Amino acid sequence: MKRTRTRSIMVLIMTLAFFAGLIYFIANLAVHSAEWSSMPQNSHLSDSNGLENAGKIYDINGVVLAQSVDGKRVYNEDEEIRKACLHVVGDDTINISTAIQTAYRSELSGYNFIFGLGLPSSVSSGRDITLTIDSNVQKAAYEALGSNRGAIVIYNYKTGEILCMVSTPTYDPQNRPSDIDTNDEYEGAYINRAISASYPPGSTFKLVTAAAALENMDNIEDRTYYCSGSDTIGGKEVTCYQASGEVDFKNALAESCNCYFAQLALDLGKDKMTEQAEKMGFNSSIKFDNIETIDSTYNVSKANDNDLAWSGVGQYTVLETPMNMAVISSAIANGGTPVMPHIIKNISMPFGMKSSDKTSSTGSQMMSENTAKTLYDMMDYTVESNYGKSYFSDKLDICAKTGTAEVGNGKGAHAWVTGFAKDKDCPLAFSVIVENGDSGYSVAIPTATAVLNAAADALRNNV
Repeated sequence: MKRTRTRSIMVLIMTLAFFAGLIYFIANLAVHSAEWSSMPQNSHLSDSNGLENAGKIYDINGVVLAQSVDGKRVYNEDEEIRKACLHVVGDDTINISTAIQTAYRSELSGYNFIFGLGLPSSVSSGRDITLTIDSNVQKAAYEALGSNRGAIVIYNYKTGEILCMVSTPTYDPQNRPSDIDTNDEYEGAYINRAISASYPPGSTFKLVTAAAALENMDNIEDRTYYCSGSDTIGGKEVTCYQASGEVDFKNALAESCNCYFAQLALDLGKDKMTEQAEKMGFNSSIKFDNIETIDSTYNVSKANDNDLAWSGVGQYTVLETPMNMAVISSAIANGGTPVMPHIIKNISMPFGMKSSDKTSSTGSQMMSENTAKTLYDMMDYTVESNYGKSYFSDKLDICAKTGTAEVGNGKGAHAWVTGFAKDKDCPLAFSVIVENGDSGYSVAIPTATAVLNAAADALRNNV
């Protein structure tokens, strides 16, 4: 009798486990079926047929960026806008994995959980998607990058709306090059460099080292250092672009003194540097809408003293995505906690309805309010004293930090600039990288200026 009771209990447990697993599977299928249907392995959505009746994609001003006409996908009539928006919108293929036409292919194509794509278009058509990007600002960014490879991110640090996300090299989705997979001109053209590529950040990383110092060192703002142009740390040299002489904390950032920040990183140590870097988005990705960036990385676990010193100025093995760099600037502008970016404004629903406009969401606190305020003032001072406000923009009051990241192998350094606008009517955080551009000051700033002016006009004209 006892054995029979035990067997009955075991059968009951197994039966309950089976039905629990079945319920979980069905629920998971219902929730994620659209995502699974649009994966690259599913051939039914892997060519233009999946978009033959797809919904429209609009920019924030209602400009059509992509639509289906007579069973074919058609893109904006302006070739430069098509190229500028390629990595955001995508093309007929699924090669650009982070593009809207890949990440939201099911919604656009009208996929139905019960019938798949089996319903006629008269009954179930694809949904329209409105983005937060401005196609004219995208075009300005594309023109500003010119023949250079690189990326530009600009987003509203109060609402989180991405106004501009451009990556080069690019191509025309309306006339996809036949030699795209063999021509070096298009190498990496499927990659959105703003979110799917990471680079040595150079001196822009000094914002992270400065934050670590402010969070962990007493009276750091009074700390001075005599820069002769080089210093020996860990038995090897750390060099500056110029001898700065006697510098304090504020002027060390303004003059971008490598030796000062290298010594700071060494004094802070691996644990505190890593802790602050991870608070500011390193060793993790950024998720927004159905899109995810690759990780920015900071790993000094095997670093010697000289390596750790160089990590403090954004070299060694440090890698940063342009998007995360813009989010760091957002955090500084917002008192230590960033508003996270998003690119979907709204999505149309059945029967002529549409989803509500997406609202802002905050990320994890990256630094204390006092630290953010100090960095805010330091970036403002850096522009005022070292770059000149007029060199940046005659339409915005910019706080910023440049970077020139050495890459070796005889190649030119990557040119960076990141920052934010103080203007209340144009709360813009931005990040610009020009691959092998040599100088953040002479290349990245002028590139950023052209786009920031276009973004200022766009925001103020749409108020």
